[in-house]
Amino acid sequence: MIAVTIFLVCFVILVGVVMYLSQTIEHGEARFDKDGKVIRNDDDRAAGPARPAERIEDKDET
Repeated sequence: MIAVTIFLVCFVILVGVVMYLSQTIEHGEARFDKDGKVIRNDDDRAAGPARPAERIEDKDET
């Protein structure tokens, strides 16, 4: 019985550490240049107005 209690306590602590780390560490892919500096992906496409989607079939007909 004591072994199960110790296992459950360790499991709860481990889950707590994993949840804390998942909330505090930034997720995603980091890219680096030749000097080791992080390359930021500043996408200017999102700054403009939104365009409606076009079907591929419509492009072939024109």
